[in-house]
Amino acid sequence: MGAGGFQTEVESLKAEGTNFVKLGEDFQDSVKRLMDGLSALGAGPPGTPPAGGGQKEPEKSFGEQFMSGLTTFASKADMPPWGDDEIGEKFGVVYEGVRDGMYESMGHLSSKLQEIGKALNSMSRNYAEGEDFSESLIKQHVPNPQGSGASSGKLISHLESPRTH
Repeated sequence: MGAGGFQTEVESLKAEGTNFVKLGEDFQDSVKRLMDGLSALGAGPPGTPPAGGGQKEPEKSFGEQFMSGLTTFASKADMPPWGDDEIGEKFGVVYEGVRDGMYESMGHLSSKLQEIGKALNSMSRNYAEGEDFSESLIKQHVPNPQGSGASSGKLISHLESPRTH
């Protein structure tokens, strides 16, 4: 409602607040999936802690290790995917710096989106409460003993235009 042509749609504020919170949560989940995907490739830390409290996978049998060694680069298992040569090391330094900065900024953005949503929800509640309070004040009848006119029983019987004498 509001005065002077300014109108706030409380339900719209509330709906958009909920949308912002959901957007922030969805973005946060996407960041975790990205981090987990890169971690699976050996290119960064996981976005979610490993299941089972961070315990290591059970050790493979000799046969499993032998087959894995035939089909993978087992000797390079502890190295990043870009390698450990001079170019790989330089790439790794740049990549890790950008990756870590990106993780930090995306996490910050996610939390800010959720904060905006919560603030919009709070704003809608506060505005609705203010409107309800104002409406209750307007509806109150307060007698005015100093007033004149219809409320005191007197009627206006004659109007004159304002003139300068």
